[in-house]
Amino acid sequence: AMNASYPMTGRQLKEAVIPGTMTLCQEIGRAIKRANREKTDPIRAVLDITGGFRLFKGKVIDVRRATVKGFARGEAVIEGVGPDAGQTCRVQFQNEHLVAMTEQGVLASAPDLITLLDAESGEPITTEGLRYGFRVEVLGIPCDKRWRTPKGLELVGPQYFGYDFPYVPVEVRNREA
Repeated sequence: AMNASYPMTGRQLKEAVIPGTMTLCQEIGRAIKRANREKTDPIRAVLDITGGFRLFKGKVIDVRRATVKGFARGEAVIEGVGPDAGQTCRVQFQNEHLVAMTEQGVLASAPDLITLLDAESGEPITTEGLRYGFRVEVLGIPCDKRWRTPKGLELVGPQYFGYDFPYVPVEVRNREA
């Protein structure tokens, strides 16, 4: 956690938070550290804990950022390597990663979590830290079911951010993966 905002009562807190989020973050960090120490795949360790999906692997070949209405908006362009060679993935963000897509279509979108990890170490790469030349794996992690409700999608679904496509859960979009 980088900051604390929005003071509230205990009752409000119970209604507003997703229980276990901080514990999950700690488990992910420990799994990455353990995998690196034991020389196993840190990406696989993250996927095992989160139930997520490998969406794309490649090298960042472009990052564009602009401040729009107080938000860091932009796009990272990733050139595929290995099984993704010959393809390009675009990850669009507004402070957080919102959409990952290739020429074939959308791989994942908010409110599911799209995260970029260093392809070797498994360390997370934030939108602010993303740079040309980074070797990354793009993961899609299913969000909490509350974000998938009509009210949740109204707050953080693709249409809220101006995208003209419906939300489809990452596990549905990546069934064949």
